[in-house]
Amino acid sequence: MSQSRVSQSTLPPLDLAKLRQVLGQSPIGHTIHYQASVPSTMPIAHELARQPATASGTLVVTDEQTAGRGRGERRWETPPGTALLVSVILKEAHLRLPPAQLPMVAGLAVLEAIAGLDPRLASQVWLKWPNDVLLGAEGAQAGKVAGILIETAFQQGELHYAVLGMGINVNQARHELPPVAPPTPEPASIRLALGRVVDRTDLLIGLCQVLAARLMDEPAAVFQAWQERLVTLGQTVGVYTRGLDQEPTLVGQAVGVTPQGELVVMDWTGQRHTFSAGDVSIRRAEK
Repeated sequence: MSQSRVSQSTLPPLDLAKLRQVLGQSPIGHTIHYQASVPSTMPIAHELARQPATASGTLVVTDEQTAGRGRGERRWETPPGTALLVSVILKEAHLRLPPAQLPMVAGLAVLEAIAGLDPRLASQVWLKWPNDVLLGAEGAQAGKVAGILIETAFQQGELHYAVLGMGINVNQARHELPPVAPPTPEPASIRLALGRVVDRTDLLIGLCQVLAARLMDEPAAVFQAWQERLVTLGQTVGVYTRGLDQEPTLVGQAVGVTPQGELVVMDWTGQRHTFSAGDVSIRRAEK
């Protein structure tokens, strides 16, 4: 069956029985709260996280988000049953790493889970600062296949819990991917990259297993692995502090990142500027 003729009704559904069987004793994914359609998994995860009985590693999963959102309140919409949409609740047991490294861990987990689906993908998955996962043979021209949103809650100055929201384009056909305006990267899906439908159940199992392992890494190892997969480094980028509909505040070369996840951009005079993910957006720019 050609990609264009695969209807949403023929896509493999999430196999909740298999997920609970395989992940039932796992650090991440042992408990799954599933609803077919929700406005967003993030508020549900926050409500659960505030309950003392909710264990770290609990998932909130859906087939459709009617008001999904990414960083900066941007919308994240996909046809029902085509994307992997999950929020992961992390509490004290899984909060060994500095909070600034949670986006790094989530990005690496998504990247490695996608790469683990097929050997052909191992060299085609990249990270774009600060929280996007790209898919394509050429890193600089790759399309956005996943987005990550990290939200945290503090009590008396201490990190109480974190929610890792991840949306991965899995089985969208080309016409089901939303149009974007330059300089935003074109969207991509795993199905388009492989030329076949992908089982989201297997992807979620892999994601939980990789995330559990990465959360136990040392900070230096996380930073090194994240830095090595950042396609942003070496690129000419535009830094937007006033919104993507305005002119960039700065255009320069992305020359490095800090262990806290900040991006270092060198302007044309040689001066270096450091930006945090919460303050700016970046887009690839022409030299």
